[in-house]
Amino acid sequence: MTILVDKTISPLITDHGILVEGHAQFITLQPPEEGSLTIINIYASLHSTNRAQLWQKVSQANFNSDHVIFRGDFNHQEVLECIGTPGLRQMNRRESSSWHLMTLKYGLSDTWRLDNFRKLSKKEFTFDNSCTGASSAMSRIDKFLVSQSMEERGG
Repeated sequence: MTILVDKTISPLITDHGILVEGHAQFITLQPPEEGSLTIINIYASLHSTNRAQLWQKVSQANFNSDHVIFRGDFNHQEVLECIGTPGLRQMNRRESSSWHLMTLKYGLSDTWRLDNFRKLSKKEFTFDNSCTGASSAMSRIDKFLVSQSMEERGG
């Protein structure tokens, strides 16, 4: 996992680190005359139990930042958005609880569901198992979540 930034951005970096090896890292930027921004990059497990632990560990982080963006491959369905048989990507009760606590702590909203964020595509799903009929499964596992302060700025 890596966060790549342009060389013009690197002087703005005030903090960075790994929250969970191989699954969550962050970078904090301080643009001139703007509030600080922390971007958390996520690559979650396919298994709900492991994702529950990830959400708990990320929730323990305290970012001293005005704005927060979570982005990445979350590998789960927050709501029932799957066509076909249930798979590993569905949340168990423990993960659901950890997920909701994390999103409440950081005040996160999914940009896909926010009217003030531009939709670059009409595609509703980011995962498709390429099957047809009853064995077809589709979900939106890649996401951008933003804090309320970012939501108010629009996108």
